[in-house]
Amino acid sequence: MERNKYFFFILVFFCVLVIAWASYGVVVGEKEEAPYQVSVIVNDSNNDRWIALRQGLEQAAKDYHVALNYVSTGKLQSSEEEHALIRRELESGAQGMIVQMISDEPLAAGWEEFSMQAAVVLLESDGGVEYPYVVVGPDNEAIGRAVAKELIRDFGNSLTGKKIGILSGGSSGLAMKQRQQGLEAGLQGIHVVIAWNITHMEGRPGEEKEQLAQLETVDIMIALDNAGTEQMVDAIGEQEDGEADCVLYGIGGSEKAVYYLDRGVIKTLVVPNEFKMGYESMEAVANELKFHAKRSGASEDYQVDYLVINQDNMYNKKNQKLLFPIVQ
Repeated sequence: MERNKYFFFILVFFCVLVIAWASYGVVVGEKEEAPYQVSVIVNDSNNDRWIALRQGLEQAAKDYHVALNYVSTGKLQSSEEEHALIRRELESGAQGMIVQMISDEPLAAGWEEFSMQAAVVLLESDGGVEYPYVVVGPDNEAIGRAVAKELIRDFGNSLTGKKIGILSGGSSGLAMKQRQQGLEAGLQGIHVVIAWNITHMEGRPGEEKEQLAQLETVDIMIALDNAGTEQMVDAIGEQEDGEADCVLYGIGGSEKAVYYLDRGVIKTLVVPNEFKMGYESMEAVANELKFHAKRSGASEDYQVDYLVINQDNMYNKKNQKLLFPIVQ
């Protein structure tokens, strides 16, 4: 009888031990599974050009158990303003930062400070930052070459002597310079005339037509980013007789840009895969936080693809998926 009691107490002891161990594992597991806090800062964050990017961010945040804070911003005016936002997010507990640099003036001392506090990933380009960061974006020089290729395809020999105006939408970042370099390289040997090359239309919104009238008349307008593309269509608009004064080529993928492509106001639109850019940037931050992998050496680039879209192919299944991504 005493022996049975002895075995009974041993059995109860082991049961209690197993339950305690399981409970400890659950508590520890919950602590380990606390989501990482990652903040995203892009210029004019509520502009619909960022819809695809945000969908990619949200999908990756869900897949990698990340708490995403998509910071609401207006049109940022300086690197100092952007840095103030980054510091605010870090002070609020952000462990990772995904940032679209608005200028090629990186204020390197600030970026060194950020890299010590959080995992940092840059969107579109590194802006000349000397410190090692993951950069997620398209091949900007290749995008510029793609626009040049479309010009040559559309105009052939008649491209010689055409006057071109270039608009970059107010961004002075390295990405825009790389796109312009690609455009110029693609047109090398073809005697086009660059009549003007500006970063944005001066003045208030709604006055684009008046601003364009003050510039030299051109045969072709090229916008190097989405903001420039939207300004370009605002300046040109739809012609009452259906004939545009010049041919428009743009880069971007906002609803407005796609609408004017569909209407025939924009001849061709080069659309970077911003859903993929959002997903891969969040994936890169999550992996660094999870595995504590600190980078060394030069920036590590993750290139995303892009498509060249016109009225003839915009309703292809592949192009529709890029233009109108849906997160399941």
